[in-house]
Amino acid sequence: MTMGRRSPDGRFWWDGTGWRPVQPPPPFPFQHAPSPAPSPPRRKALFLPLAGVVIAALVLGGVLGGAVGMLTTEARGSTTAPAFTDDFPDVGDQYLPGVTLSLIVDDWMKKANSWTCANKPGNPDTWSMAKQHMRCQPPGDDGRRYVDIEYDAADKIRVVKATCHLGTYEDACTTVFATMADAALVPQPKLRKRARSWAEKNAASERATIIGGLRLQASLSPHALRITPES
Repeated sequence: MTMGRRSPDGRFWWDGTGWRPVQPPPPFPFQHAPSPAPSPPRRKALFLPLAGVVIAALVLGGVLGGAVGMLTTEARGSTTAPAFTDDFPDVGDQYLPGVTLSLIVDDWMKKANSWTCANKPGNPDTWSMAKQHMRCQPPGDDGRRYVDIEYDAADKIRVVKATCHLGTYEDACTTVFATMADAALVPQPKLRKRARSWAEKNAASERATIIGGLRLQASLSPHALRITPES
């Protein structure tokens, strides 16, 4: 089927009646070669090859006809796709709005808390399939507290996650969760207090909320707070 207009991220196309997800092309049908027939009597030798040619032509014609039909069938309905609405999925929806690596690492982690940060070497095994993975830890810590940043570029942050193994109700865990929520909402000053307050009250829970286009998800195993885009 001929595809019409595509969405900005290329994952949807207009078929004349609605937006449909883009599907990979179907594999070309495979036909097994027929097993050789036993040698027939001499008087039928002229008819059998001819029958084989006819059958092969019919099979090939059906396969090609089906493939051509799939590629040339026109979309039903209108061929003009409607304009994209503001809430239509977009490439930018996979990143934290306004959050940058400098904001999280330099301003919050290093300057405000003296933590050290470094990219994890090798091919990053990230939850969000991001291209880069950075981990920040407090000085002298034994790995029981850390913040992971998954990102594609300095201004394209996919995930910020704080993990704390000191204890579910430890103040140190609650503090790192709350300050991370506050830092993620720096681009939206009016929502910073709300995000920090929610993180403080829900640090020891499995609850989630959405604030300013960000999803805050608390968990107990592991004890962590993950911040991702709303969509």
